[in-house]
Amino acid sequence: MNQPYFRHIEQAAAAISNAAIRSALTSTIELHRTLDDVTRASVANIRDDKDLSPAGKTKKARDVIGSRAWEVIKAKMLARRLAENIEEKRAALKLPEIDKTDAAGAILRNRVRDQLAGKTNQELRGLIPTMSPLYLQTILEAPELIGADAQTADVARSAAIELAHPGMTAKLEAERDAANLLANATEAAANTFGELGELPNKTAIEGFLNERVADQRHIAADVERQINES
Repeated sequence: MNQPYFRHIEQAAAAISNAAIRSALTSTIELHRTLDDVTRASVANIRDDKDLSPAGKTKKARDVIGSRAWEVIKAKMLARRLAENIEEKRAALKLPEIDKTDAAGAILRNRVRDQLAGKTNQELRGLIPTMSPLYLQTILEAPELIGADAQTADVARSAAIELAHPGMTAKLEAERDAANLLANATEAAANTFGELGELPNKTAIEGFLNERVADQRHIAADVERQINES
């Protein structure tokens, strides 16, 4: 991995407003640099050792990278949990509740359903940005009654969130983008880890990590602590 890549990711990390994701990405870059520099040099020396058989070289190289297995596990776990945390925050956002005792409101929502019935999901998604809270509430109350699929209901929820919490949609999307960048950077570090250990694919890498650190509860607890403190 060349230095321009690391500089690019460092610049991207500096622009991330979510402190937890920014910190995780910075740590992932540091881990990847170490793997690409220090660990790669150690593995290269092992592969140049004329006294070792090919199998012996592989075993010794894996012993070297195995000492960093917990760091790769933590990076992957943290990236996954931070992405999940964004969706948890989005799901927890409160929207105006429907008053089930309001007969007039129920009649209005039925009329809205009649207007929307028969429209395709593509048509509905095109109309959602211009919809009033009443229309959005009607879709979210019972998407199946107007034939709205999960994607359409999600678009409606995003629109309702923006009306109830102005600016929140852009904030969450920026956090999603940052979480995706973190996931990609973590995957790149894991791939370098696998390359150094001659682990040919994701399955092999995961198997090796789980073998080296069978009990990962302490790592999971540390990850949750970091997220809760952010």
